[in-house]
Amino acid sequence: MPAGTRLARQIAISFAIIFAGILIARVIAPSDDSPKYELSNSPGEIATNGNLIGRELARADLIATNGEKVSTESLRGKPLILNVWYSTCEPCRRELPVLAAAAKSNAELVRFIGVNIKDSAEVATDFAANYGVQYELLLDPLGEFISSSRISTVPMTLAVNADGIVVDQVAGEISAEKLGKLIAELVK
Repeated sequence: MPAGTRLARQIAISFAIIFAGILIARVIAPSDDSPKYELSNSPGEIATNGNLIGRELARADLIATNGEKVSTESLRGKPLILNVWYSTCEPCRRELPVLAAAAKSNAELVRFIGVNIKDSAEVATDFAANYGVQYELLLDPLGEFISSSRISTVPMTLAVNADGIVVDQVAGEISAEKLGKLIAELVK
């Protein structure tokens, strides 16, 4: 093969490799409309998909532990602390007693709901009972709620006003102090 033909072939192959690399990079790179992960500088909080504060609670159908369908729209009317959790999540385990105590002492002011994203009704109910939880438990077995809420971290606690608007959120384990502040914010 003449030297000129070999050089032309090497140049063509080089351009093909560069073009393929650019094409692959464009395909795997996140687009502008992909979820943006935000890091929190607050202790106990971790990455979360975006800020839910000021937004309406996502519309989704959840399942009560008795099997009945519950729409998130039906949760309006009373301030709400909504906690997303599951039994094998270690921070979820640590915060359950905090949530249970707050729910018990604030039952007249604020509604508490736990949304379990992984466990069966039986496992969720038994597990939560072992930690003193007496508030309502709902299941999100298909991930409809967390998907439409763009929640990527668990535990996640949302403070929702009576109109169904998220007024605050905590990604990661919630402390008794922070939970108290959320409740105070909801009932002011």
